[in-house]
Amino acid sequence: MDTNTIELVDDQTKRDTRSRRITSAGRRAELLALYQSSGLTQKAFARREGVNFHTFCAWLMKHRREPGASLQPAPMPAHSAFVELRASSPLASTPAPLEVVLRDGRVVRGADASALATLVRLLEG
Repeated sequence: MDTNTIELVDDQTKRDTRSRRITSAGRRAELLALYQSSGLTQKAFARREGVNFHTFCAWLMKHRREPGASLQPAPMPAHSAFVELRASSPLASTPAPLEVVLRDGRVVRGADASALATLVRLLEG
């Protein structure tokens, strides 16, 4: 008979009575400042930092309601030009040979390296 081994790792974080992690006010402020400069969406940033998305949104709303709050919504990147990309076969049965994973988790696929690079530059700002 095979035996299963389970390893319990304690990450030394404080937890409430429902075993949810407790994040200090200093750490929350640090994460909010990091978010402001990250250029990521709220969802992508929360996922990257290992914070529940809804919890992170609540932190942002609470911070923005405070008098003198310095955190503002990140400005949308300005795109001055559009680039037309043509697909030779829109319903190709074979997968594209090139694939790029963007910082926010989106995946861009294509066969033309220069067109793909242009698209990635536009999407990433």
